[in-house]
Amino acid sequence: MELVLHIIEGIFFIPFLIWIIYFLVFSIGYRIPRNQKFKQAVHQHRYLVIFPAYKEDAVIVESIRSFRKQDYPHHLYEIVVVADSMQEDTNAALQHLGATVLVPTYAHRSKAAALNLAITHTADQPFDAVVILDADNLVYPDFLEQINRVFDSGCKAVQAHRIAKNDNTDTAYLDGISEEINNSIFRQGHVNLGLPAALTGSGMLFEINWFKQVMPKISSMGEDKELEYHLLLEGIFTTYLEDVYVLDEKVQNRRDLSNQRKRWIAAQIDTFLMAFSGLSTIFKTRNWAMLDKLVQWSIPPRIILLGFVPIWVFILYILAPILMYKWLVLYLLFMLSLGLAVPNRFYTKRTLVSFLKLPFIFIAILRSFMGIKSGRSTFVHTPHGEKKEDYSN
Repeated sequence: MELVLHIIEGIFFIPFLIWIIYFLVFSIGYRIPRNQKFKQAVHQHRYLVIFPAYKEDAVIVESIRSFRKQDYPHHLYEIVVVADSMQEDTNAALQHLGATVLVPTYAHRSKAAALNLAITHTADQPFDAVVILDADNLVYPDFLEQINRVFDSGCKAVQAHRIAKNDNTDTAYLDGISEEINNSIFRQGHVNLGLPAALTGSGMLFEINWFKQVMPKISSMGEDKELEYHLLLEGIFTTYLEDVYVLDEKVQNRRDLSNQRKRWIAAQIDTFLMAFSGLSTIFKTRNWAMLDKLVQWSIPPRIILLGFVPIWVFILYILAPILMYKWLVLYLLFMLSLGLAVPNRFYTKRTLVSFLKLPFIFIAILRSFMGIKSGRSTFVHTPHGEKKEDYSN
C-alpha cells in the first residue's frame, strides 16, 4: 500500500512541479522592466474590424458607437458586425452607425464561422490587416492609431491588453483578476523573456493575407488557440501591447463562468492534442515557442491547482506525512508566482474579501469538466449587458 502511494505521489508531483515552475518563471518575467517603443507610423493602413455577435442586442450598439470615436480616418477602416440571432431594430441601429451588418445562415454556429463569413464578404476589398473584437468590447479613441503604429513596424500578429469592463459582482471581480494573471504570465511575461504572447480571443490583429489563408482551416470552438497554433507553426511572433486597452465584460455569476470555462477547457485540450501529435517535429525544428505553448496548454485551470493541492496535502498528512512537505513548498512557490503575477492595483481589501468565494469558483470549474464533450461541438454563449447577482447553486 505504501509503495503504491509513493508511486502515485511521484506521478502527480512531476507535472505539478513543471506547471508551478512554469508559472514562477514567467511571473518573474512579468516583473522585469521592459521598454517597448514603436516609432511613429509612416503609413496609415486599412483595417477590417470584425465584431462577431450572437444575441448581443444589449451591448453591441454601444460598442460600435464607441468604436466610431476613433482618431483614425474613417475611410481607412470598415466595421463588420456578424449579427447572429439579433433583433431587426438592433441591426438597423448598427447600419445607421455605419457598420456593415451580415446576417448569417450557417448551420453550425461558431465564432470561427462568423469570422470566415466576414472574410468571404469582404474578399475583394483591399485591407491590410484584420482586427477582431467581441461584441461587448470597448476601446479608447487612439486604439487604431496605436495598433497601426505596431503593424507598420512589421508585426503580423498583435494582442492588445484586455482588461475588465465591470466588477459589479465578486465573480466578475475575480474573473478580472484571473484575466490580469493571464496577461502577466502568458503575455507580458512571455514577451519580456523573448517568447510570443498568447492570444485571448479579442483585441487581436493579424496581417490580412495570412488570416485569409489560415482562417478557412479553422472550424472549432477554440479559434484563438488554433490561430496561435498556426502562428507558431510559421514562426510568427505575437506582440503584446500592455498599454493598448480593450475593455471586456467579465462574467457575473458562477453558472456563466462554468459554461464559459467548459468551452475554454475543451478548446485547450483539443489544441494540446493537436500540438502534441507533432512533438517529434517540434524538437527536430527546434520550435521552442511551440514547446512552450505545449506546456502551457497542458496546465489545468489555476483554480484546480489551488484547490487540489491542499486536498492532496491533507491526504498525505493522513497517509504519509513525510511526503507532505515538498508539496507544501511547491504550493508556497505557486502562491508566490500568483502574487507576483497579480498587478499591484489589486492588492486591496476587496480582493481579500473576494478570495473567500474561491471555493465556490472551484466547484463551478469542476462542473465545467463534466461538460467538456459538449464544449467541443456546441456553441456556448456568454450573456452580456445584464446585471446579475451571484448565487451558490
